[in-house]
Amino acid sequence: MGNLREQSNGESGCMYFTDKIKENGLYLLDEPENSLSPERQLELLKFLDDSARFFGCQLIIATHSPFLLSMKGAKIYDFDEETVDIKHWTELKNVRIYHDFFEEHKKEF
Repeated sequence: MGNLREQSNGESGCMYFTDKIKENGLYLLDEPENSLSPERQLELLKFLDDSARFFGCQLIIATHSPFLLSMKGAKIYDFDEETVDIKHWTELKNVRIYHDFFEEHKKEF
């Protein structure tokens, strides 16, 4: 993987995923977006989506990232409710908070 000390924590994380994820694997990821910029989270989303679609990988991901939650075809279990429920990513409370924040500030863009 090269010299990880020359990369940021987020870059090192991306390198780790691209190096370790192989075909037909089952992967449990706990907040893989940690330390990643929004741009890098989108790159990770594409990589994980490609890994699932084209390389037969199964991914179980614990995340708060709206980017990762938006993965096409993902089955999302909302553990923030008293009864665990399956939801669309746009129905999740933390995603709605992002939405509302940017909606409130849209004139600033």
